Amino acid sequence: MGANQSPQTLDKQIVKPVKLDYLLYLPAGYGEKDQQWPLMLFLHGAGERGSDVNKVKVHGPPKLIEQGKDFPFIVVSPQCPSGIWWPELLDTLKALLDEIEAKYDVDPSRVYLTGLSMGGFGSWSLACDQPERFGAVAPICGGGQWFLGDRLKNTPVWAFHGAKDSVVPLELSEKMVDAVKRAGGDAKLTVYPEAGHDSWTESYNNPKLYDWLLSHRTNRQGKSTTPGQRAMKLKRPAVMEIEYLLSLPKGYGELDQDWPLMLFLHGAGERGDDIDKVKVHGPPKLIDQGKTLPFIVVSPQCPQRSSWSSPDQVATLIALLDEIVENYRVDESSIYLTGLSMGGFGTWSLASTCPERFAAIAPICGGGEPRMARRLRNMPTWVFHGAKDNVVPIARSEQMVEALKKAGNDVKFTVYPEAQHDSWTETYNNLELYDWFLSHQKGQEN
Repeated sequence: MGANQSPQTLDKQIVKPVKLDYLLYLPAGYGEKDQQWPLMLFLHGAGERGSDVNKVKVHGPPKLIEQGKDFPFIVVSPQCPSGIWWPELLDTLKALLDEIEAKYDVDPSRVYLTGLSMGGFGSWSLACDQPERFGAVAPICGGGQWFLGDRLKNTPVWAFHGAKDSVVPLELSEKMVDAVKRAGGDAKLTVYPEAGHDSWTESYNNPKLYDWLLSHRTNRQGKSTTPGQRAMKLKRPAVMEIEYLLSLPKGYGELDQDWPLMLFLHGAGERGDDIDKVKVHGPPKLIDQGKTLPFIVVSPQCPQRSSWSSPDQVATLIALLDEIVENYRVDESSIYLTGLSMGGFGTWSLASTCPERFAAIAPICGGGEPRMARRLRNMPTWVFHGAKDNVVPIARSEQMVEALKKAGNDVKFTVYPEAQHDSWTETYNNLELYDWFLSHQKGQEN
């Protein structure tokens, strides 16, 4: 078989089992009247992860309930498993909300979201992924992807942060709130001048927060009946699908050998349902122009209203890799990952989620979460960015490079002094990138 690039669809049903322990609180009077109740989803911080759901009672609404406080909400407080972050569990959280709304008397127009620290990050992520679902959102000492802020233009947001927070910088909340405001959204930020990381105690002790939540609702319309808080369990599947371009290298099928694989993630402008848009930049463009690359090249297309770093897309990309490895002659020691702009962010996210899958990565004009850099300490990494980029500031790559260096990674960083956002054309036209990829196999030390 000669070199070619053809549209493909991952169309088999891929079932991802999801399981989550959670605390469920039913308010006083639940089941006594024929009425629907508001629902508050609370996401805890990193310290409460694990398999003992009672740890969730350490902070926030579950703590207050345990102390005897009555809430006029159904309160759902799931526990994140150890070693995982809330932004990686969006599918599971959505399934949990579906489960609660199906089983209990929930007013779908009054579903609210809040969380602290890691749960603050989770609140931003879930709200950006499902903005139409929540009447209002209250992220505390968290942060998110500012370029998705426009999705919250119709979702009221009240963020909280301590000015002296040394764990999650105040700047991360400020960027998210500013992004929502620029999109015309209703967002406000309360800064506690003397507070460090714990900005949640004062926030959750403030009755005005709950009054503010209840003052907002969506247009969504729409079973145990005993009041109290108790432990529950969710277990149900989720389904994924994605379209992609597949390029098989010259000689594929003619030689008895396995081939290296390159996964390419496009930028935000190529999202949608027209797979030919993926050929606008990067390896798919070069292949369409007749260039021969010595890789199996897989170039998926992100849905219009999603992003590569969204956990549901990360899970879909992992499923796509599984599909390709199962059906083609892939050398699993030579799988490489690269992407530009939104795809650069996706490269950081996917690599951080499953570093064991890749032999090397090349994120271009993207950014990631520096706290995840430890997962990439042994990953050969070559980062590219334009010094004059006014879309994704070069600081986003610099932060990741610095974090990798602190983790012990001998990362490469190429800065184009005169380049703006398009730092990918020169990068993908450089044969040295592909030679560098092929010089790395899994199991080698960086």
